[in-house]
Order: sequence, then C-alpha cells, then structure tokens
Amino acid sequence: MIKTIKSNFTYDTTKKAEDNFRKIQQAIKGLYDIINFNFVEPEEKVFLEAGEDNLIGLYNNLIELLTNEYGLRHLTKKINRSEIDLNIVLNELEAREFLEQE
Repeated sequence: MIKTIKSNFTYDTTKKAEDNFRKIQQAIKGLYDIINFNFVEPEEKVFLEAGEDNLIGLYNNLIELLTNEYGLRHLTKKINRSEIDLNIVLNELEAREFLEQE
C-alpha cells in the first residue's frame, strides 16, 4: 500500500512539474508573440531583437537551472528559508512612486 501511495505522489508531482514547464514555455512564446506584434516597424527592429535576446536568455537559463540537480536542490532550500527574494520589480519607477504614497 505504501509503495502505491509513493508512486502516485511521485507521478502527481512529476506531472505537475511537467505541466508547469509547459506553461512556462507557452508564456515565453506568448511574450515573443506580443513583442513581435508590437514592433513591426523597421525602426523598431532593435527592440524586437532585444526582446528576442532576453526571451532566449530566459529560456536557456531556465533549462540550465533545471538540469543542474545539485544546484537546484540547494537553491530550493535557500528559497524555502527565505534567503532569496522571489519578487521581481518590473517597473522600478512605479514601485518607488507606490512606496512613496504609503
């Protein structure tokens, strides 16, 4: 009985991880579609290329992180101990203005 529970738990967590990875892939593709749609003018090509470079870098770093099992385990422990800040401030100016209002 315990073996079945463990197998189901392993299957469920693996399936969830695979689903999360597919969602990340779809989000990256969606971001590419957005920048590709928004920067269609030739003079805006530099922004499209910069966006593409950032998305490729994001994906490559994600793959490198996920395939580094030892490092990923230690990173997860640091995250669980709140040693790493998970917040991403996308617009520092707006964040500063928001904090000043409080």
